[in-house]
Amino acid sequence: MKDSTKKIVLTALYIALFIILSIYTTINFQGLKITIQNLPIYVAAITLGAIPGAIVGFAGMLVNQIITYGFTATTLFWVLPQTILGAVCGYIFENDIVKMKHTHRFWATIIILQILVTILNTVVYAIDAIIFSYYNYLVIFGPIILRLMASILTGIVYCVVIPLIVDIVKKIH
Repeated sequence: MKDSTKKIVLTALYIALFIILSIYTTINFQGLKITIQNLPIYVAAITLGAIPGAIVGFAGMLVNQIITYGFTATTLFWVLPQTILGAVCGYIFENDIVKMKHTHRFWATIIILQILVTILNTVVYAIDAIIFSYYNYLVIFGPIILRLMASILTGIVYCVVIPLIVDIVKKIH
């Protein structure tokens, strides 16, 4: 199989995995969302690069949004955090800014990326609330500390799991 064809097929598989994880591993509780849906974005970005990582984030989240809420005025806003995550993560690992064997830097990078996604999602949540007239400062920003704590804990889980998955994926490639 040609390298470009392999990249397209793997990107499609990561998109499908993102959609499955976003549907079946997400817990929503009063503005606090706990999920491992971003795992395929990280693996795609680290193993395939920034563009496939961004595509997985964009397409996976777009399908998730359409399945969950339909296509609305803010759908593309909701897609941005995962798209940015895939692009930034891919860029960092493509350019050897961080390597997985640099444990402390790797952990810091993944946790910071998780915090970034949480902040971006909170901004999008506020924009969505303003556009659809349900804005309430306490509802949007009240649980921000809990959201950040959840993103840090999820980042820690990713830091443990990602190197294992990437090693397996690289052996298959």
